[in-house]
Amino acid sequence: MVSYITGMFMLGTGLGSFYSLYSPGSSFYYPWEVKTCPCSAKEPEKKCETTGLMLLIEFDGTEGLNNFVFELQKREIPSLLIVTAEFVNEHCENIRTLQRYGVEIGGTYSQKAFWDVPYDEQFEAMRVTKEAIEACTGKPMRLFGTRYFAYDENTIKAAASLGISYVLARGTTGAKATIYKPEEYNVKIFSVSNVSSTSWGTGSLCDYSYWAREGSPEEFGEELFAAATNNIKISPVSHTYIGGLKAAWNAEYLNFFDTVDVTWMDLDEFGCVDEIKPFAEIPDNREVQYTTPKPLVPLEDEPNVNNPCAIDGFPPVSGSGGDVGAKIVVFHNGTGPMCQQFFEFTDTITYPVEAHLTSETGFWETLNGLKEEFGSSEGLSNSFGYFPIIFIRNRAFSGFNDTIKETILGII
Repeated sequence: MVSYITGMFMLGTGLGSFYSLYSPGSSFYYPWEVKTCPCSAKEPEKKCETTGLMLLIEFDGTEGLNNFVFELQKREIPSLLIVTAEFVNEHCENIRTLQRYGVEIGGTYSQKAFWDVPYDEQFEAMRVTKEAIEACTGKPMRLFGTRYFAYDENTIKAAASLGISYVLARGTTGAKATIYKPEEYNVKIFSVSNVSSTSWGTGSLCDYSYWAREGSPEEFGEELFAAATNNIKISPVSHTYIGGLKAAWNAEYLNFFDTVDVTWMDLDEFGCVDEIKPFAEIPDNREVQYTTPKPLVPLEDEPNVNNPCAIDGFPPVSGSGGDVGAKIVVFHNGTGPMCQQFFEFTDTITYPVEAHLTSETGFWETLNGLKEEFGSSEGLSNSFGYFPIIFIRNRAFSGFNDTIKETILGII
């Protein structure tokens, strides 16, 4: 059984098999680590807690999105936002601000469900989305989904080629979210929480999905609580122009967050693998009975929340006030390939560089002081996990690749 694969994404430690992946055509080197989940069923003797990952989707404006994230950050709940290339291009500064409040950015292609779509078409849509998001965020796009969370084997192949870690899938285990690992591919399939409705079949544990199937906010709230009560792993979804903006739907979420006993996780923690099996044996759900929404109340007739929070109303982020001035300050071990690539890059520029090697006196004290001042890093790790660790102006980067290089060139 495959237990572990060495990982850029620090999901844990342990013994097992180790290997890494280079993604062709990508500027990123994507080593992997697969961590299997400790609980596969809610068995009392294991004392398994209910864990959750909050998924957000937005296609249009930022009012509901910012309001939803504001409520999440007050409760210290991390989240994963999936957006289109067009949305991130239009709202990049807003997206960059949300990243500082526990929001990871994934990609989506909303024009088409990727069932039986040619590989080249899927690859190109995924590539365009990935490049747009990474150009804005400065971080790898680790998750991708399409309309209805549809995918097929071509989707998995394209994701593997582009170094994308997760593909979203329609639910296959009821309201329990499940992470599958195909034996053939270095990609995880994230099967989201799924619930049924009275008239229109099954769909995601999602405000839009429930609204489109003649569901009421109150009924949706009941589904949220039932999912958390009866399952060890759940993934609620909000289209934030509903959940963050429409008063009745927003109220159900806030009541849920304030009442339910769920340990909310980020993608690294939540993404442990529940089942490893051949791709052909991973269940697939293609049921969609609500291609045309059938709402009880049209959205334009739903009252909005009063005074939703604007992004400039967010509290200051602790540890985000660093600035090293007009120079690059870099901490490195002098041997790693990314460190070597960084210094090959700095040989081509005239900007001042202040370098610190791990063997020098006071190295860790100086580095830890800057880490505390800046709070988090961009690049290949948001927790300063990889050398070189680079500080330039008011930004910090961990690791080095072409995207980081282009970002630094833009700054200087």
